[in-house]
Amino acid sequence: MDIASIVLGVFSLATAFTPFIWLQVVGGFVGIAGIVLARKAKKADYRKDLTTAIGMLCSITGTLLCFVVPVLSLASNIALFFMTR
Repeated sequence: MDIASIVLGVFSLATAFTPFIWLQVVGGFVGIAGIVLARKAKKADYRKDLTTAIGMLCSITGTLLCFVVPVLSLASNIALFFMTR
């Protein structure tokens, strides 16, 4: 489960900067799944501290980016629309 959380976190990070908002939202939910898997792996075996920490870090970062980047993109597009009028 710890390696799966790393893979899901990396996928979430990779989809954070795609130009498709629907793919970013999917990446955000994949990142949430990575967080859940990392927490389960940590509870199952406390000795997997490094791999679960990496999975948690990748998943949290990817989830935050996947949900923040579309909002910032939309805000910049609205600002650009009103600046060019």
